[in-house]
Amino acid sequence: MIILKRTPRFTLKSWQFIPLYAAFTLLVYNQAFFTRLLGINDSPWFAVSIGITVFATLILILSLLFCTPKLTKIIAVTLTILNSIALYFMNSYNILIDKIMLLNVIRTDIYEASDVLQPKILLYLLLAGVLPAWLITRTKIVFAPAATELKQRLKLNHAAVFLATVFIIPFRTETQHTLTERFDLRYALIPSNYIGAGIGVAKMYDELTRPFTPIAEDAKIHKYWKNDKKNLFVFVVGETARAANFSLGGYHRPTNAPLKPYLNNIIYYPEFYACGTSTAVAVPCMFSKYARTEFKEGSELNTANLLDVFKNVGYHGLWRENNTSCQDNCNRIELEEPCNQKFCQDDILLENLEQKIRNINQNTFLVLHQKGSHGPDYFNRYPTDWTAPYHPVCTDKGLMSCSRKEIINTYDNSITYTSLFLRRTIKILQKLSNEYNIVLIYASDHGESLGENGIYLHAAPYQTAPKEQKHIPAFIWIPQNTAQAFGIDLRCLRQKAEHHHSHDNLFHSFLGLGGIQTADYKSSLDIFAPCTAAKNPQALKKY
Repeated sequence: MIILKRTPRFTLKSWQFIPLYAAFTLLVYNQAFFTRLLGINDSPWFAVSIGITVFATLILILSLLFCTPKLTKIIAVTLTILNSIALYFMNSYNILIDKIMLLNVIRTDIYEASDVLQPKILLYLLLAGVLPAWLITRTKIVFAPAATELKQRLKLNHAAVFLATVFIIPFRTETQHTLTERFDLRYALIPSNYIGAGIGVAKMYDELTRPFTPIAEDAKIHKYWKNDKKNLFVFVVGETARAANFSLGGYHRPTNAPLKPYLNNIIYYPEFYACGTSTAVAVPCMFSKYARTEFKEGSELNTANLLDVFKNVGYHGLWRENNTSCQDNCNRIELEEPCNQKFCQDDILLENLEQKIRNINQNTFLVLHQKGSHGPDYFNRYPTDWTAPYHPVCTDKGLMSCSRKEIINTYDNSITYTSLFLRRTIKILQKLSNEYNIVLIYASDHGESLGENGIYLHAAPYQTAPKEQKHIPAFIWIPQNTAQAFGIDLRCLRQKAEHHHSHDNLFHSFLGLGGIQTADYKSSLDIFAPCTAAKNPQALKKY
């Protein structure tokens, strides 16, 4: 730490440096916090009272952390640099920082990270990070003898508490309500948001030390279908597709036009919702037996999932990956990662697929994990030589120089290309229909914000996330011969598709589809059960 030994140009007593650093942190890095606070209660005096309370809290905490001159500088410099990085992301994409957002960052790859780390971050680092950090290193922080230092700290803390009490009393009711109901405020407050997120992620990874938890150990297959074909269940896990931009759900642009030839056998679910707003949470939750309200982030590290159940009853599990990873869902089945460069279009998932399935030659559960519409570089989700339908487009990886119209055009192009990918997938599956009972289910992992209320991308805290990040597209494609063999009434399925559905339905729907009997199966969450003659003949009489 040679930089800390340079001759200082400024001198401050420790009891002066602490409130000065607290005030700098509050005023320089927390515009988003105060903006959100004023959106809840537009009284400037209420904002001042909360600000004074946060200021006092920072003083109390820093009084404990800043205990020696050298340690004070190390902690202050570190926090300053981290604060500037957090400020960049929050200002650039209007996001909040919680443990899920941080987990998403940890689990991303270097290519995805480069898409959001734009040159603008250097400006934030320089002005809000490096410059104030340099000033700290050039400051001599004077500590008094231990007894005197303790008295000074106690006086400082007493003054801070007194100041906060005076300002908070007139707004005690509003403050209690705000702090109780608006959890999003804590995710907007730097540095407590990313520090709390780090602690939360550390607790999640504590799951690694726990023993592996199997599920559905009693599972067995009940063959209810009427032929001797092998079964092939294809689950296309979409990426960052939002229902608002799917023409199958009523969007004004024909983004799903490539699927038009197959609409007779496609059942679209217009009210389908994700169990998370980021890949790191939503994808493990999709394969978990637990519903969204029960699912514990990080449990996928040591808990069996849907793919394990299918494998244990004799299905071959195959995961083809074109995203950052399978999020620990494919740890015990076959994994193929055909893309060996920065990024590939999703068509790479279909290479040699027909022959691969024929070589497997048994009941198969296939997962195709798309890159889909992952941003912010939506223009990279489709080939440059493809005639994209919507122009002008945004080719700025950080979205900073693009109009909202350009961003939406580019995003809609990525959705249209996903429709082309799904059409090509269905064409391949049709070639296998003489050998397999085939069902394809498509569901996005989460949605996306495209500038609504100034918010972009995804991974907002679920409780406060906008609908665009939670309302996702989902559909089922079932060939007529499979529907007949399985005794599934497509008209019944189509009518019931109008009801509310979510990722919670996936685990049980796949089990029911595969005829897997287990105590972990809930027929009430099985999309197919009410419309399958072998399971619910009475409910089908009216159809």
